[in-house]
Amino acid sequence: MTERGQERVFAAIPLTGEAQRVLAEWSREMQTRYPFRKWTWHEDLHITLQFFGDVDIAQLPKLHEALAAATQQVEPFMLKLGKPDTFGVPERPRVWWIQMQGALDTLRQLQQHVQQECEHLGFKPEQRAYTPHITIARKYADSTPFVPLPSAQYPSSAQWVADEIVLYHTRLGQIPMYEPAMRFPLGKS
Repeated sequence: MTERGQERVFAAIPLTGEAQRVLAEWSREMQTRYPFRKWTWHEDLHITLQFFGDVDIAQLPKLHEALAAATQQVEPFMLKLGKPDTFGVPERPRVWWIQMQGALDTLRQLQQHVQQECEHLGFKPEQRAYTPHITIARKYADSTPFVPLPSAQYPSSAQWVADEIVLYHTRLGQIPMYEPAMRFPLGKS
């Protein structure tokens, strides 16, 4: 918990199955080549839909209801791993991440439903455009410029079915850092 009576939470699609295994193996190999300060643990790989921040525990049941309503509006869909990309200055990226491919329109609809259902609870939508991605590493930490991999060394385009969203609690300093608090299956039940 963050403060007494609060949890730091966010809603996300977990990376599962073969796609999780492939990306975890690729990430372990990249850790031997690139000096980032923080690497994402394989159990923490996910696509964020909305970050809620520190939420009063008393408000969590209403958040659960909103997320359940959002997931009923979208059926399970296929996603697959894309190419690596960066946020920040290309020579010294703050974030190294993997693009998404597959049913991106459906993914964006789901993200919009989550924002719409949660906005009436006081959770403001993100102002910048939604860029669905999986964070691999943060804070490049070398004096030499970051040089992206040749395209032949990208992770495979493994795919998985996105069939749920998860409300995660953040546990700073722990491994894994994100603890699933509640799962919400996609589609009408």
